[in-house]
Amino acid sequence: MERIWVQNWPQQEPLVPPLPTEPIFEQIRKQARINPGKTAINFYGREITYRELDDASDRFAAALVNLGVKKGDRVALYFENCPQFVIAFYGILKMGGIVANCSPMYKAEELEHELRDAGVETIVMEDFFYPVLESIRGRCNVKNVIITSFADYLPEKPAIPLHPSMSTAKKEIPGTIDFKKLIEETEAKPPDVTINLDEDVALLQYTAGTTGLPKGAMLTHGNLAVHGAGIRHYYQYSERDVHLVVLPLFHVTGLDIAMNPALAAGGTIILFARFDLIPMLEVIPKYKVTVWVTITPINVAVINLPDVGKYDFSSLRLVLSGGAAVPLEIHQRWKAVTGTDIIEGYGLSEATGGIVGNNQQKFSPGTVGSPLYYHDIKIVDPETGEEVGFGKEGELWVKGPCVMKGYWKAPEQTEKVLTKDGWLKTGDMATIDENGWVRIVGRLKEMIKVSGYTVFLAEIDAFLYRHPAVAEAATVGVEHPYRGEEPKSYIVLKPEYRGKVTEQEIIEWCKEKMAAYKYPRQVEFVESLPKSGAGKILRRLLR
Repeated sequence: MERIWVQNWPQQEPLVPPLPTEPIFEQIRKQARINPGKTAINFYGREITYRELDDASDRFAAALVNLGVKKGDRVALYFENCPQFVIAFYGILKMGGIVANCSPMYKAEELEHELRDAGVETIVMEDFFYPVLESIRGRCNVKNVIITSFADYLPEKPAIPLHPSMSTAKKEIPGTIDFKKLIEETEAKPPDVTINLDEDVALLQYTAGTTGLPKGAMLTHGNLAVHGAGIRHYYQYSERDVHLVVLPLFHVTGLDIAMNPALAAGGTIILFARFDLIPMLEVIPKYKVTVWVTITPINVAVINLPDVGKYDFSSLRLVLSGGAAVPLEIHQRWKAVTGTDIIEGYGLSEATGGIVGNNQQKFSPGTVGSPLYYHDIKIVDPETGEEVGFGKEGELWVKGPCVMKGYWKAPEQTEKVLTKDGWLKTGDMATIDENGWVRIVGRLKEMIKVSGYTVFLAEIDAFLYRHPAVAEAATVGVEHPYRGEEPKSYIVLKPEYRGKVTEQEIIEWCKEKMAAYKYPRQVEFVESLPKSGAGKILRRLLR
């Protein structure tokens, strides 16, 4: 397919940024030389400069070597958002180790699977989660447990209210190594390692596991460097930007759309340990936040806040949203409430994060934008493997330097998603129009057959958001003796509609406006929808 999407890239000089030649940690070193005293991270009022970040990550790199960690060894991070995550992340990369990100939402069996799968011998973690590790430590080969607490990097008097659930009392745990003490007692002399951008793996980014046990996507130093350069240029990140970072850093969106490119550009990140709506809105005018990377559930939470009109969003220049399609209704209400546009994008762990996006200069609400620099896409009929034309639905395939090396220790799984000539089969159904705009219509496996008709569940969800009573919605397929399957929708009502609308009324509303085979035959009101740590709704749990 001709690269018609080039016309949708932001017009700037150069049009396409040069491919990077150095790993991303060199960008941190560069910023430490250029702006040593500038705040890199603001964690509830505790400000960490670029000099401090570079120095601490150098010390951590040296400390890992002293503990016997070698280039290519996997080191797990098991954290909520905090400065320690950032320090450890860059420290591991600086000594040639491979980061294995663990979700702080992991329970014992999930943590055990990843530690064993990745062959982790060293883990860096929040003390609050130690009981989870302790329960499975005997079944893993973990030798070094490095522990830290929020208290290590919180100010005495926080400038931003702490989330009530944040543990601030530091725990002393026998048989573990204290993170802060380890850094303080180690010289800032990281090893001189040679990094092959194309071959050396930097990160094992485990997939959400919505279709089975999580698999580790092998992302190379080159993947991270190219992706960071592309994001910085496409969204025009600069040292003047202040980024509100609330998405989890263990996930590819928070890591590779927010943290890495923001710091590489020399900006400041206001880091929240976890989602906390009111304090987040309050810091936007306080710190003159310019960039906010969100997901659809955050967009919904903001526009449904009863007194949202009292908050000041005027400093924002860019609001990015990914993870799930943003219905047009949400786009319109967000613009009315905040005065800003939602710039929607699309990505996946296997492609280092965002790989298709709208931008500030050119965007098309209801689409996820156009492919970023250096990459090709095509829409393929999953039945025949043939490329389809404009406006035709098919599976989205991506090719380019941000595509993963493969799944860790899973060659058969890798062969299922990576073709021999380098195309990544995303598993997402999409269309592309004559102007180069991509629209996601659903998951290849998130569609059902109703009386022989194909129904994309995401399409029903988007329709339900148009109902004034609906705050959140997710649809699944349930068995039916005659139709084969039929749609069932789970709905979270807006508070003011609870007790004032019935499930049957929603069904009748849908029936009047949707094709007979498409409207949900069942509706169930729920208090909340199950979500992954990255905020994606987990349909498998609803099923």
